[in-house]
Amino acid sequence: MSIASFSIPSDVDILQKIVNEDAIISFVGKGSIYQNVKETLYIRTVKIKLNKEEVLQNVIYIKKGIAWLFKTIETKAPVTNSAIEKEQLN
Repeated sequence: MSIASFSIPSDVDILQKIVNEDAIISFVGKGSIYQNVKETLYIRTVKIKLNKEEVLQNVIYIKKGIAWLFKTIETKAPVTNSAIEKEQLN
């Protein structure tokens, strides 16, 4: 049984890590789990719109025992149709 078969962070957990009350936030595609010998990561992509500017960000969690711990938020790219289509294919 792989570690990835356990529960993943909920969308509510992810939204709590994105601290910006003025932004419009939407989820892009489904979350992804990446697992190797050393670690297991859960990555959820969100689209954030603030002041007419849209960016894609990855919210990243790391597995410690049976718990998921918040690791970081990475900005991927400004939002374009091709960037969103690429994320939805993953």
